[in-house]
Amino acid sequence: MKSEHLVGTSIPRFTFDTPTTPGNDFYKLCEGEHPLAMIFLPAFDHPVTREYLTRYLQTLPRLRGVRLACVVRSSPRTVAKATQGAEFPFTLICDAPGVLYGYLGVEQARGILSWSFAAQRIYKTAREQGYRYDTSAPQLLPLTLVVGHQGRILFTHSGRSQTDLPEDCAAIREITREVVRTMAEDQRRAHPHCSDETLTLPDLVGWDDLDGSSN
Repeated sequence: MKSEHLVGTSIPRFTFDTPTTPGNDFYKLCEGEHPLAMIFLPAFDHPVTREYLTRYLQTLPRLRGVRLACVVRSSPRTVAKATQGAEFPFTLICDAPGVLYGYLGVEQARGILSWSFAAQRIYKTAREQGYRYDTSAPQLLPLTLVVGHQGRILFTHSGRSQTDLPEDCAAIREITREVVRTMAEDQRRAHPHCSDETLTLPDLVGWDDLDGSSN
């Protein structure tokens, strides 16, 4: 399944492990009062993953009205060992076998085809810190989703380079706000004769704090 065909479909119900808690229900994760942004990254120890997880941690206060789940291609044990069992303030889904990656059509590219200037800077810093990079290895490209209740996919963006993903939590929030705003406008166009007092989609699911009033 390619990501451009995902909007309007639903991710099947499944259980997932975080570094600290096994067997979590994905649909329960989707039931929150705010939309869920899902960012698919490479393995936890990959330089790009570490760079963006750090950015999300540092800018987390900017995520108001949105929930975040990052997916990494690593086992819970590997991540727990690296973090010494520390809890993440957002959901970290561990998918070492790549089941979700395969189902959602997360793409790979080889060598320079997946690079960007930002990725080069990240790798340069990582090499200076002792990281060794195989330039011929295929690289996972990022995938960004906005997901509603029962796993319904509301928005998808397949990265064309390793760093083609939201740069921080402010960007994640802005993307999600735009998705909700667009859906509400589509609803109004579909029901032009309804009263102005008719509840919009954000009202119905408790997403009204994305309208900017809580900035």
